[in-house]
Amino acid sequence: MIYLGITGSTLNCRSDENDPGWSIRTGEIVLVAEYTTEDGPAVDDYFLVFVTREYGELFYSSVTMSAAGINSVMEDLEKHLGGTLELKLFSTRRRESRVVWPRHLAGVEYLEPEEVAPPSGLREQLLRMFRGVRPTYRVSERIVQALTTTGPVVN
Repeated sequence: MIYLGITGSTLNCRSDENDPGWSIRTGEIVLVAEYTTEDGPAVDDYFLVFVTREYGELFYSSVTMSAAGINSVMEDLEKHLGGTLELKLFSTRRRESRVVWPRHLAGVEYLEPEEVAPPSGLREQLLRMFRGVRPTYRVSERIVQALTTTGPVVN
């Protein structure tokens, strides 16, 4: 079980009391996004990402939406961030992503597929014909540009 909680102004995520997990200061959050995968329903397929800027560098912390405490954390974060965190992908069964906060980026696609290199040789070509190609995803260029060219978000 994954646990998510806020203590003071620190967001904490861990799997049990022996797991150090991760902790981020809510004041350092510059973006909140949600994304889904096509892997469910047997495994987690809906996630939140908290992007922080620390010492000028971006860090990405994610948590499954099935984490214990997620609802109360979202309510507390709305107070800390000064805006509504409207989640919209909870019933999506395909890969999808969007920015939740800050408001000026809300709804913008968070992840984009990376370009798939052409097959190198006949063996790989045949494997792709039978298995298909599943692209990998990265943070979209628009989001990276917005996060690297602007200062801290103020609401």
